[in-house]
Amino acid sequence: MILYKWRDKFTNTNMKKTNLLGFSSSSTAKGNLTGFIPLNTRKANLMGFTLIELLVVISIIGILASFSVVSLNGARIKARDAKRKADMVQMRIALYLYYDDNLEYPKCGTWDDEEDDFGATADCYEGTLSSSLTERVKPYMADLPVDPKGTGIYIYRYVSNTNGSEFVLAYNIEESVEVQIIRGW
Repeated sequence: MILYKWRDKFTNTNMKKTNLLGFSSSSTAKGNLTGFIPLNTRKANLMGFTLIELLVVISIIGILASFSVVSLNGARIKARDAKRKADMVQMRIALYLYYDDNLEYPKCGTWDDEEDDFGATADCYEGTLSSSLTERVKPYMADLPVDPKGTGIYIYRYVSNTNGSEFVLAYNIEESVEVQIIRGW
């Protein structure tokens, strides 16, 4: 059995009514299949996509993926900066608790009002401050926080004045070139 499909371009004005196979009930068009093409003669390659179409779709997907990676990078920077700020708030609380018990902040470094970070150093943060807050019978913190990047300018720093009445915690964030400080007295 051969199935037929009506070709839209062609209209036969002689045909009045046709059945599903395209045969007319009129005597002039009986057996006339003009305007119909057999379905089983279609080309096999019309069922898939061409190579050009696939390449265009893949390139569009690649461009969209690169946009999402760029936007995620900004979110990562903001997340690291938020962690830095939260770390410094925890450090400030621990230093206030230390002050309540000892009536002074841990003494370390050389206070310098002319510097942006008041002379804060990583050695004071990792040395004196670490031993004062974590290595005690009653520790104020389990571990000292470490910067998420921990390289280059992204390190935490500490300094106190000579009598231990003031301190500065200094750190850098990725969204700004200025040194961020938390000052306590």
